[in-house]
Amino acid sequence: MNMPRKILSLFLAVSLMTGLGLFLPDTAEAVYEELPSGYYFSLVDENNNTISQTGTQVYVGDEYISSDNGRYQVVEVSGHTARCVYVGQEQMPEVNFDDNRQAWVIDSQEIPVVAAKPTIAIYHTHSDESYVPTDGKESKEGNGGIYDVGYALAQRLQQQGYTVEYNKNNHNPHDVNAYNRSRRTAASLLKNGSQVLIDVHRDAVPPNQYQTTVNGQEATKIKLVVGKTNPNSKTNLEFAKQLKAVMDKTKPGLSNGIFMGKGDYNQDLTPRSMLIEVGSHTNPKDDATKGVTAFADVLSATLGGGGADSSGGAAAKPLQQNSPSAWTTILILLTVAVAAGAGFYLLNKSNAGR
Repeated sequence: MNMPRKILSLFLAVSLMTGLGLFLPDTAEAVYEELPSGYYFSLVDENNNTISQTGTQVYVGDEYISSDNGRYQVVEVSGHTARCVYVGQEQMPEVNFDDNRQAWVIDSQEIPVVAAKPTIAIYHTHSDESYVPTDGKESKEGNGGIYDVGYALAQRLQQQGYTVEYNKNNHNPHDVNAYNRSRRTAASLLKNGSQVLIDVHRDAVPPNQYQTTVNGQEATKIKLVVGKTNPNSKTNLEFAKQLKAVMDKTKPGLSNGIFMGKGDYNQDLTPRSMLIEVGSHTNPKDDATKGVTAFADVLSATLGGGGADSSGGAAAKPLQQNSPSAWTTILILLTVAVAAGAGFYLLNKSNAGR
């Protein structure tokens, strides 16, 4: 083979690898395996009392901070039971209302200071998640009921005066690589100027694990999820503890604790990143939207944006919604295919002329 043909072959190989690489998983460690429908893990203490339930795979070493701030660590997993030991009472940030600033003040220095009213981005790694009592099924491919919950969160934050970028990219299928796909979305949102990332999910457990009453209204609880195996885990956890402390102070009954699991959930991208579980597939979606609306007030107060019960705030830019761009993907594939086809044509022509 002469030199031009070698160069042409190399070009073809690089083109194909580049094109395929756009769709191959990134190297993010995101262990978030869900159990088959109808199965879930029960976390139990030394006395066999159930302290929490989750539809996510549980591993030895995972931890949980309960609604009353007791910290537990998983020491054994047998079947669908995760046995835990009580580590102690978690020290939570102190939350007080500053009359002069008319804002909630949190006694913590762990989270880096960001601009007032930071841009908040919302997205869904599991785009199919839905609510059976309302949506009729637990999973709706590409158009899950979770989008309605994310939109409710975005709207409420906008009412609080925040600029919100609500990304509706579809990251299906719902598999172990979903976080690799949503990682590209999260990185793009940060690149575009977002400073806070919220990945909105729902759990898959019996309804009583999340059903609650907040300010006299039926709603679902919010569970915060932190990835333990990422460089930001300490500050991610501190952010979660701040959110929970504000929840406990301003929205009693809303918190379903903090789960610290194996993986990173793309939280290595920024310290102010959080995965939230808004109810379960067994809860009504209307209650989930009420729960996430209450969480929006909590998030605003945690970021220093005002009272957790206010609905006002300075006018923000219109809600930015980014939908999946199927045409972009098709264009990339066509470009790669055309380049490869042209290369093979030239290569064959070269062979025929010899």
